[in-house]
Amino acid sequence: MSRSLDSADDPDARTYEYSDSELLARMVKYLFAYRKIFAAVVVLTAVSIVVGVWTPFVLRYAIDVDFVNGILGPIIFTALLYISLQIIGWIMNYGSGYLMALMGQRAIFDIRQELYSHVQEMSEEFHDHSSSGRIISRLTNDIDRMSELLGGDLINSFAQIFIVFAIGAAMFSADWRLALISLSIVPILLFTTIYFRRLLREAYRRTRKTISNVTSNLAESISGAKVTKSFARERISAEIFSELNEADYQSNVDAGKAQASFFPVIRFISGLGTAVILLFGGMLMLNPTLTPVVTLGTIVMFIQFSNSFFRPILIIANFYTSVQSAFAGGERVFSVLDSESVVQDEPDAKLMPEIKGQVHFNNVTFGYVEGLLVLENFNLEIHPGETVAIVGDTGAGKTTIVSLLNRFYDVLDGSIEIDGIDIRTVTQNSLHSRIGLVLQDPFLFMGTVKDNIRYGRQDATDNEILVALEAIGAKRIIENLEDGLDTEVGERGNRLSEGERQLVSFARALLANPKILILDEATSSVDIYTEYAIQKGMKALLENRTSIVIAHRLSTIVNADRIVVLENGKIVESGRHRDLMEQKGKYYSLYELQIKPRAFRTPTQK
Repeated sequence: MSRSLDSADDPDARTYEYSDSELLARMVKYLFAYRKIFAAVVVLTAVSIVVGVWTPFVLRYAIDVDFVNGILGPIIFTALLYISLQIIGWIMNYGSGYLMALMGQRAIFDIRQELYSHVQEMSEEFHDHSSSGRIISRLTNDIDRMSELLGGDLINSFAQIFIVFAIGAAMFSADWRLALISLSIVPILLFTTIYFRRLLREAYRRTRKTISNVTSNLAESISGAKVTKSFARERISAEIFSELNEADYQSNVDAGKAQASFFPVIRFISGLGTAVILLFGGMLMLNPTLTPVVTLGTIVMFIQFSNSFFRPILIIANFYTSVQSAFAGGERVFSVLDSESVVQDEPDAKLMPEIKGQVHFNNVTFGYVEGLLVLENFNLEIHPGETVAIVGDTGAGKTTIVSLLNRFYDVLDGSIEIDGIDIRTVTQNSLHSRIGLVLQDPFLFMGTVKDNIRYGRQDATDNEILVALEAIGAKRIIENLEDGLDTEVGERGNRLSEGERQLVSFARALLANPKILILDEATSSVDIYTEYAIQKGMKALLENRTSIVIAHRLSTIVNADRIVVLENGKIVESGRHRDLMEQKGKYYSLYELQIKPRAFRTPTQK
């Protein structure tokens, strides 16, 4: 059974409730960042409105005066004036449309950049509970929906409101009777628009959720393609995707139905306006006793006004469909932007100074889930330059210790100090710059081997990179790659073997030259020959720096200065390898479980 991708335990999946006015105000704020362009759009739009309102009066004058007089010269002049107004209107509309698109795309750029930066700065807790596919959907699909609104629809729709009022004023100045008749159907349009507003909002909100689910599942499926194949789950995965795809299809069909019902109704109502003008305008024209007299030119002018009047209303009605789609996407974007990182710098946080590498866990208590502690009153002191290995069963708290030292999470109680400085009193960036971290599953970015090794030190020279590789015993292995340091690693480093990726991550950490180095099961994915190469350079890697080594493969930490054995978040043993083996306690049991099976292998077993 597939699990809903918008589950309650995913904070990113929550849709915050925002009012329409709040969403609109936040979107407009990004447009107002470009005030000069906005001012130019206002001027061009104002000129366009004046030209649009004046044009029907020119047409009435031509019919009621020039045609009646029967003189060709004035008719030609009026025709040229009419054409000139059309050209001016086109230029104004083109300029305002281009500038609106430019301003809108700049606003979208700013929103996407802000969202990306915000996600990057969020704590580990956020990323632990947020689907990467859903975040990608925010950055792509949801912002694309906002793009349609900010790219011109929003400003254009507001301009249409002024056009409606301008035309309304012109109609009343021309003939108040025909104006009242023409505007009699406006209340019907308003009630129809309000009715469809809520319907369209809910429909587009569902489409945002379903496309997010599709994107999330797609990202997960591509990343886990090998696992899917190894368990022969292709058909089941396709069925799950089909289910999500069907839900997205249906939600878009429902939105299409709502929109398809809306516009024909609006067009029918606006068509009634023209019919009403023809009927009652004709009746007034055929009754010469009424004053003021209604002329043919006035009726033609009002028909043109009617088309010009209801066209903005149709645009505004269309604005409601795009705005509901944009608001549904905006809700999801702003819900991420409004989420706060659990781990934040203090207002008076300072930069971490140069350190010696003294680490002290002082009565630390921590748990990922409320009421379920991983560490309780945990104490550990590591001296500068000391290599401490942390071992224990899965779930004993090894990785938790590393995460807390990096301040990926904040302790519930107690403190963690480096050189006597509480890590909560310094900025996270400066803290991370003093700590090197090599993970079990090394992550490489698109680019070359060289690019990835100098990731933490952009100014590193090729010679410094080669020295780092030599120090960990990996120079020959990397140089034997197809293009050596210039070898493209591919997405997530998939063109390199696991061992080669791990060697690159080792060199990256060494080149950054941190005072504290953490190896989190960093040799577990390395084959025995590569491990041997790393062991030769491990002394250089750990020299003159405080090192914390978390290892399942105990053969890699026998030379550590101290081995700390964890069980249920508590230190049960501590000492050098030889001393712990003599105690025949927990460490001895773990070591025997790993070493003895190898001893009983036959020469043909591998």
